[in-house]
Amino acid sequence: MMRFLLKLNILLLVISLVGCGLNSPAKKPQDQLPNQQIKQVQFDPQLANDIKKQTKTINGVKDSTVVVMNKEISAAIKVTGFHRFRLKSIKEEVHQKIKDMNKDYTVRVTSDKKLFKQLRQIEKQVEASPQKAPPDIPLQLHKINEDMQG
Repeated sequence: MMRFLLKLNILLLVISLVGCGLNSPAKKPQDQLPNQQIKQVQFDPQLANDIKKQTKTINGVKDSTVVVMNKEISAAIKVTGFHRFRLKSIKEEVHQKIKDMNKDYTVRVTSDKKLFKQLRQIEKQVEASPQKAPPDIPLQLHKINEDMQG
């Protein structure tokens, strides 16, 4: 009987050790831009300011933030009050106005408050030093653009 319990305990120990090794979660590949894109990043704060001024002229847009990186324009708008009822049409109008001003650029527009805040932080960092922007900004901006879905 004693041998049986000893063998059973050893068997359970082996099974538990083998089982713990199999259930370790697989590591996710991080969303990263290729290194060549990170090195060739160019910000255009002047164009961003021009676009920002134009978006604020649209009825219903209270505030906006814009970041221009390479050939991509990422814009976030703040719409308050009763204008939120026509949020979709305001976003489309902003998108069309930006696209008309800059035909060669990819334009993304959002009204999400969280994305607005994140984009505003990136905008401030880029305005502070457009030539020496932190290397993680392109990755952050890429993530925000993915979250915008468009």
